[in-house]
Amino acid sequence: MKQIRLIMLAFACPLALFSQDITGLWSGTLYNDSTQQNYQYELGICKEKGKYIAYSHTWFVINGNKYYGLKKVKVRIAGDGKVVVQDDELLSNNYPVAPNKNVRQLNILSFQSSGETQVLEGPFVTSRTKDFNELTGHISLTRKGDFTGSDLVNRLEQIGQGMDVTLTSGKAELLVKNEKKK
Repeated sequence: MKQIRLIMLAFACPLALFSQDITGLWSGTLYNDSTQQNYQYELGICKEKGKYIAYSHTWFVINGNKYYGLKKVKVRIAGDGKVVVQDDELLSNNYPVAPNKNVRQLNILSFQSSGETQVLEGPFVTSRTKDFNELTGHISLTRKGDFTGSDLVNRLEQIGQGMDVTLTSGKAELLVKNEKKK
């Protein structure tokens, strides 16, 4: 009987990982191994009809000038409970040169919760192309309950990919509205 309980517990643990709510605004840093610099990074995730809809926003500085990239990203929960985030489409940027269209970023993040603090953390890698080697690094994000001052939310509103901010049961949630048609 004890063995059956242990087996049931072993099967139930991965299910607990899948049931974690990853929706909302996540803010923190992206550390680039090559440049050895931290960059501001935000990830907004919402879920509609069982499907994740997400956007990322990165700020970085080159020669004293601040640049950003806003991307639509794909999010899924892997079999081991990891949160997999992969670039889908660059929506807006102010890069000094046109970006290479074949470079995609892949994040493999672990969800961790300690009291009121919830964290998504893990490595990232970009795809390798003919012109560019892959980049690697680490992402560390904390869930935010307040969207005031969020560069991601502000940028989405500016380009018409607006997200509604809703307070439900005392916690902030992102909801997609008026998604821009191509």
